[in-house]
Amino acid sequence: MTCKMVILAVRDDETTHDECVEYMYDEHAPLVNELPGLQKYTSSVPMDPEKAGYDYVAQLWFDGPGAMNEAFESEAGQEVQQDATTFLDMEATKMIPAVDEQTHFEAE
Repeated sequence: MTCKMVILAVRDDETTHDECVEYMYDEHAPLVNELPGLQKYTSSVPMDPEKAGYDYVAQLWFDGPGAMNEAFESEAGQEVQQDATTFLDMEATKMIPAVDEQTHFEAE
């Protein structure tokens, strides 16, 4: 069963929205790419981050919950989590593990 971690990321008080997104693209994403067992990694930026209440959403896919747990417990996973504390408000940021993704419509 595949699963994913959905992250609704909120910047810390010392970081602007633009700085947060730039750091995520340039510094944080390359660290995430090193997670063992990572199958896919996407990020999106809300059109109106102030209204949305978060600065970006990330989705990280794994082969299953065990693989996801192992990834975050690994040395690379610890580095990713530590790096996140340097630009995100970790209390406001939501990390949502999800399974059973369904596609309800896809244009041909």
